[in-house]
Amino acid sequence: MNMKEPVRHSARQPAGHPVGHPDRHHGEKPAAALYAERPRTGETLGLMEVVSRWWRGYKDLFFIRWANIRNEWYFHIFLGFTFPVAIMVFMKFSGGADDPASGLYVASGNAVMALVMGPMQSICNDLAWGRQRNDLEYFAALPVSKLQITLAFATVSAIFIIPTMVFSIGVGSLWFGFPVRWNLAVLPVMLLAALSMAGLGVLAGVNARSLHQANLFNSATMLVVVFLSPVLIPYENLPAFLQWTSKLLPTSYAAAALRGSLTGMPAASILKQAGILLGFTTVFLYLATRKLDWRVE
Repeated sequence: MNMKEPVRHSARQPAGHPVGHPDRHHGEKPAAALYAERPRTGETLGLMEVVSRWWRGYKDLFFIRWANIRNEWYFHIFLGFTFPVAIMVFMKFSGGADDPASGLYVASGNAVMALVMGPMQSICNDLAWGRQRNDLEYFAALPVSKLQITLAFATVSAIFIIPTMVFSIGVGSLWFGFPVRWNLAVLPVMLLAALSMAGLGVLAGVNARSLHQANLFNSATMLVVVFLSPVLIPYENLPAFLQWTSKLLPTSYAAAALRGSLTGMPAASILKQAGILLGFTTVFLYLATRKLDWRVE
């Protein structure tokens, strides 16, 4: 009599379908196709081929994450619009922003908090949930790097944050009366702001024992950043202690660079702020991708 052997799950393909599993959600590229990108033993790749394979891996991970979040996009957009409007209403009627200059700080500060904290909190929750479901073992078995996974997840989160940023600045400009001069410098500023604390979210997410722990970390980080780097208030109006602590967090530099790109600040000044943001991004991503082994509990 023929008997079927019991199904065994290998270490390379853990049990269950992880969040964003390509075969489950959209079927555009199964995991086998990603394995096909792995170079053969003894094969030497040129620089362009290495870059091309890296890009294809990143793009596949991007669509894996996109397929998972596309079913709840309206929730992200709704919450993203609600928070900045509430802040601007409070600052307007409390007298905290009663002129165009202070209104610019409120609107740009809203945008920066969304750009910096949004991707960090999103990737922290995603990886904490994935850790519980053994998704990290699945990703570790694929021929992709931790940097690709981090950038793909952070990029999708940032895309959903961009409408919030534009909305906050547009409504703020109409309501508070400050002029806006958009220029191309805002694009790299947005990218660096979104990635500046993404590595910190990775560190917290893969070490959180549960989704509840990840949410506690996100709440604590939000409180620390809001208190120690108050981007809604001009730097000159802050007490000496907060002026010092604001220099330790990327939100201050992101806010300065964003305001500069909207008000015609000299390019050298914007590049200086962007360079500091790049430093924060590099350090956090290095810690997240080089100092962690996602295969270890």
